[in-house]
Amino acid sequence: MKRLVLALWLVVVAASNQACGRTPTSSREERPFAVFQPYLTRQLTPAAARSRFGAPDEETGSGLLIYKYRVDGGRTLWLGFPGQAPIVYARLEAKDGTLTDLALP
Repeated sequence: MKRLVLALWLVVVAASNQACGRTPTSSREERPFAVFQPYLTRQLTPAAARSRFGAPDEETGSGLLIYKYRVDGGRTLWLGFPGQAPIVYARLEAKDGTLTDLALP
């Protein structure tokens, strides 16, 4: 009975992740934000982000491809791409959920 309940719970969790459009892609620990900063330019593409930073911790989006990376201080870096084209925005989410737009030179 316990196995059945556990299996059902896992199915519900997996289905809720798919329904929200979220796909966890990595289980890495937080990384220093400073590692990302030099590469946050208008030329950054999804392929370049994966190459430089590795797989995102979460991949989401509807219409946009959004990569989320956990960074130091309990923050999350959001990178928004229109498909495989260069980045359109970078945002830093604070631990309290506040989002700050980052300048892209």
